[in-house]
Amino acid sequence: VIGTDVVPPDLDVLALTTVGGNAALRHTTRNALRVLEYMGREDIPVLRGAARPLKGKFAYGYYYHGPAGLTVRLPLPAGQPEREPAPDYLIRKTRDNPGELTLVALGPLTNLARAIQREPKLAGWTKELVVMGGAFEVPGNVTPHAEFNTFNDPEAAQVVFSSGIPTTLVGLDVCDDVYLTVEDDQWASGESDAETLARNLTDGWFASHPDEARYSLCDPLALMAVLREDLMTYRQATVHVESGSSERRGKTTAIYGSGSVRIAESVLAAAAKQAIGAMLGSARL
Repeated sequence: VIGTDVVPPDLDVLALTTVGGNAALRHTTRNALRVLEYMGREDIPVLRGAARPLKGKFAYGYYYHGPAGLTVRLPLPAGQPEREPAPDYLIRKTRDNPGELTLVALGPLTNLARAIQREPKLAGWTKELVVMGGAFEVPGNVTPHAEFNTFNDPEAAQVVFSSGIPTTLVGLDVCDDVYLTVEDDQWASGESDAETLARNLTDGWFASHPDEARYSLCDPLALMAVLREDLMTYRQATVHVESGSSERRGKTTAIYGSGSVRIAESVLAAAAKQAIGAMLGSARL
């Protein structure tokens, strides 16, 4: 949850909400606390979200993200998540700050979908939603049809994309164009804690995936949609997400021309990669 009464590149990060997906909820919550404490940002609250999607179970990504959801070892957190559930927090904060808050979703959309189902007015209270998810003109990364986050809770994604919230969708159509290779020396200087952590995470990822040539910077690129409007081009659309148990589960389909979702369709890849490095170097998150 980001307050947008500040001028980029500053972000006023109000809270982190956690969800299962990359890893089980206990791991994603612990990792959020560990990273914030490593960065000296214990002032940012962490709120525990959904352990299960709206229907079924999450398909975890430990094979990709590491045995506990990270490829580095960090100290166990000293702090604890807040007692308020994530959907209740989203409702309360948007209601109390109508038209002021940007939500950035980097995992399955279960928390937000549950909040919308409980309080549909949230859609009108939210300034903008930025989502890392979906694949439109390119194949998925879990199945030939689906990207990981929408695959893990397509029912939630459909609730969110049909809610009317002004949404920016940063999916595989652009994410896979912005990447690191094992030879890159990006962030090697370690001049900020964020650079050091990012370098260690990506080094650990390449060490555990020796056959992979690229590491796509999907989540950082979604943040760039908040910070740097000039890096991507977009098309306005209505988005539908396939649910159920068919082989197309999680597939995102766009009807272009109008709608509440704008889909990133191209990116200035070199400039985006440089901007992500600058964000880490400033360590303002």
